[in-house]
Amino acid sequence: MQRDGTILKRRLLLWGTVIVLVHYGVVIWHVVLLVKVQPGFPRIGMLLLILINLLPLAGLIVFAKGFPKLAASMIVIPLGIAMVIGSYTHFLSAGSDNVLRMPASDLTLPFQISAMLLTLLEALGCWVGFRMLVFAPDK
Repeated sequence: MQRDGTILKRRLLLWGTVIVLVHYGVVIWHVVLLVKVQPGFPRIGMLLLILINLLPLAGLIVFAKGFPKLAASMIVIPLGIAMVIGSYTHFLSAGSDNVLRMPASDLTLPFQISAMLLTLLEALGCWVGFRMLVFAPDK
């Protein structure tokens, strides 16, 4: 049974790393697009978005060190909050960054793609985080 636990841990780390790193790259791309779409977006907001999205990466390190519950919270909480806020802002609200109501421009399609990718990656990241939460290595 130890071997199965080790395999599960490696798979969670592999998939978590891929999802979190791709998510971080898409966050950077999305923030750059957001600043172009909304030039008045506060600079401190950009910095906070980038720093907060480092938490899931730190969660993977914590998971590798043997703390699955702490790691799960470091992954699920920021990605879950981002998914809820982003889904509302980019798909449900009447704001200028709603991907369904954006005026046509050169940035519309890249912004729509980045918003949809973020939602998908955040959902996958939360799934990996929940799997880490129930991960119980044999002792």
